Amino acid sequence: MKKLILLAILAGLAWWYVDGSRRMTEDMVRENYRAEHEALLQFDAPSLCQRLADDFQATDTVSSGGDAVERQLDKQGYCDDLTKSLEAMQRLSNLSRGRVAPAFNSEIKSITLAPNHKLASVELVTTMKLGDMTLARSRGTERLIRRNGRVLSAGGEFTSWVYQGE
Repeated sequence: MKKLILLAILAGLAWWYVDGSRRMTEDMVRENYRAEHEALLQFDAPSLCQRLADDFQATDTVSSGGDAVERQLDKQGYCDDLTKSLEAMQRLSNLSRGRVAPAFNSEIKSITLAPNHKLASVELVTTMKLGDMTLARSRGTERLIRRNGRVLSAGGEFTSWVYQGE
């Protein structure tokens, strides 16, 4: 009897690891972006980097002042850029004693779950503002996966616009 119970427990754990821990719902996707938003407001780059899959790959076409540059980013490159940007924003916020801090907004345009619920394709628009001035805007499609119960970004394709003050 004990062997049968142990076998049932092991089968349940195997199912969870192989299948159950990798399935997503739209609510999980939305919660992922809510938690990401909170981490941005806290300038928490390590937390944001932990939300990236090890094989993260993104293409970002950045336009600024009429010039466009396409960049390919892996997890390390993305984390390095993100850390530098958030450190600069935090310094600005600290120098102004919190009066000057960027505001972030991510608007989910659509969520498409794969039939097996193991991949989500999310179309979104992200905006960063400082007061009434828009600093940057990004539009693209992000691919999300779920590993060991955690939703992770596998990368995506984005177009970003960086606006220069006049």
